Amino acid sequence: MNYLAHLALSNRDPAIMLGNFIADDIPRKEEKDVPKDVMKGIKLHRRIDEFTDDHKAFKKAVKKLRKHHRKYAPVVLDILNDHLLSRNWHLFYNGKQRDFHRFVYDQFHEHVIRLPPKVSLHVHTLLEYEYLAAYNSREGIEGVLKRMDRRTRFPSNFSLAGDHLYEDYSFFEEQFVILYEDLNGFVGG
Repeated sequence: MNYLAHLALSNRDPAIMLGNFIADDIPRKEEKDVPKDVMKGIKLHRRIDEFTDDHKAFKKAVKKLRKHHRKYAPVVLDILNDHLLSRNWHLFYNGKQRDFHRFVYDQFHEHVIRLPPKVSLHVHTLLEYEYLAAYNSREGIEGVLKRMDRRTRFPSNFSLAGDHLYEDYSFFEEQFVILYEDLNGFVGG
């Protein structure tokens, strides 16, 4: 799962959302500098990642992407799954998705000061470009994937992942729904 799913699975707790969002940016040696309530979100993020990586539906979808994206297939799928969550928000949550985005942005504006400077820059980028809304459209998700492609050191084909998703959309959507239903139960959502 990527940003949208991690945030949605945080039960609207601002500190947990913040920790869940920044977890990949915090080296273990810097955890001592993170407030305890934010640390709960980092731990939740790691539990979500472990659950997802071990789930049968995730493995099945990764296998389908592996020929195109090799070792990056799980990362590609995390991003595609945020797109699928965005498109299927109504299956899992009441209320409008854009209201949830606004809630996240408002909370992050208020709490970003509590973070180490390097990490707060990442949060400011999310806020400035309103990344969560990008997951909803094909153009938006392809833009996210192209930015990821520029950040990799090895050939990843991130920029082609949108095509791979839309070639077999119903397969990926079905695997996502199975996974997310189980994941929601796992975190108590």
